[in-house]
Amino acid sequence: MEMDEVITRVKNGESHHFAHIVKHYEQKVFTTVIRIVKNRAAAEDIVQDIFIKVFYSLHKYKKIGSFNAWLYRIVVNNCFDYLRIHKLQTIRIDSDVMDNRYPEKVLLLHERNEQLEKLLQQLDETEYMVLLLKYVNELSYDEISEVLQISLNDVRNKLHRSKRKLRSITMTKGGYFYEM
Repeated sequence: MEMDEVITRVKNGESHHFAHIVKHYEQKVFTTVIRIVKNRAAAEDIVQDIFIKVFYSLHKYKKIGSFNAWLYRIVVNNCFDYLRIHKLQTIRIDSDVMDNRYPEKVLLLHERNEQLEKLLQQLDETEYMVLLLKYVNELSYDEISEVLQISLNDVRNKLHRSKRKLRSITMTKGGYFYEM
């Protein structure tokens, strides 16, 4: 069953089909939220709140834009609300997957992730969000424009600027991402 059909059915009162929406988007939404709020427990709560809001607001979705953009607008708003309330407190994300057979591999992965987080923290909020929505959530430029409520040219410019900024930082500081 296609997502448009699932959405239509849920809007028509067949609420049990909402589980298809959750199953389809849950992991990507969680990944986006945890990358923004950097706190696993908070991310789990926020994701739950997001899907509750989506369920109760689905009747407002008019198919003018894509469902992805509509959903991620809710995701971004909820994350920003959380960050405003918690004054941008950041907590380091540790890798959930630890393979005890290869501790050096785990250490290298951890170091790489820390370097990537430090690089991304040097971007402004919109540049970070454009990269996240494009490369983690695989949204189109049009969808990113709709989610962040910026022009299509701004999306292109911010994406280009953020990649150039990251490249410049890695060229001067080296590390795992030197050849990016």
